[in-house]
Amino acid sequence: MPITGTHPAPSHVLAHLSDPHLIAGTDLLHGRIDTREQLRRALERVEGCAEHIDALVVSGDLTDRGDAAAYELFLAMVTPVVKRLGCALVVTGGNHDERRAMARVLHGVDTDEPQDAVTHVRGLRIIAIDSAVPGYHHGGFSDPQYAWLTRELATSAEHGTILVIHHAPIVYRSPVMQLLDFREAGRLQATIEGSDVRAILSGHLHVTSFGTLGGVPVLVAGGVSYVDDVGAPRELLMAVDGPQSWNLVEVHPDHVVGTVVPVAQHETWPALSQAVQDHMATVPEPDQAEVFSRKPS
Repeated sequence: MPITGTHPAPSHVLAHLSDPHLIAGTDLLHGRIDTREQLRRALERVEGCAEHIDALVVSGDLTDRGDAAAYELFLAMVTPVVKRLGCALVVTGGNHDERRAMARVLHGVDTDEPQDAVTHVRGLRIIAIDSAVPGYHHGGFSDPQYAWLTRELATSAEHGTILVIHHAPIVYRSPVMQLLDFREAGRLQATIEGSDVRAILSGHLHVTSFGTLGGVPVLVAGGVSYVDDVGAPRELLMAVDGPQSWNLVEVHPDHVVGTVVPVAQHETWPALSQAVQDHMATVPEPDQAEVFSRKPS
């Protein structure tokens, strides 16, 4: 008899990656990071995940230099994974992306306009909205983007809405990164207040972080390429080759849960002995919580 737990499985599962900073060719990011290899390893972990993935979400800085060759490389790496998983692909731009090159390669249109989009997955609405401000590294939305978002949120989705925004609309510890944060977070908060937005998925900070915008959770995925060293003094901005990660986002009827998944594959071993597994297999489902939770006398 399998262990069933005390809660039903989530209705939707999202693999949330951010900041691959892909570089086409042989150059290394910052002279250190093979971004192609880092993304390959992250995608391998997503594919190896035992969960059914409903959407692969990449929240910006898909490339480091915003060139067409890097976007073509991104598609070449991601498209086969998405097909094998049978999931949706949701992407948005970041401050290192360039809208025209991204629009041409990823969306087949020749424009500098943001390619904001809505993806529906079995009743869950995922809205990806480009927070990159042309010519700058800080983030924000234009008046037309706010108007578009307001129209989209005027009606509710069956399982609610997940927003995907590169610049996390929360306060980060680094004074340097605060210069590049999401401007007018209060306006965004007012726009989504009273709507069906369940969570905001972001990147930009190159570290796993969590916060709230009003009552809406903000889940920031750690960088796939490199990570901010949070142990360094906040006045410094120190990069480290590890521990890169992505977030497994589980959507339940009344809450959303984010869990960090390391990109690197570590050695594993059974946390439950075979004897415990064999014993629990004999316990009826209604008694499993009591039997497993009670300490031996």
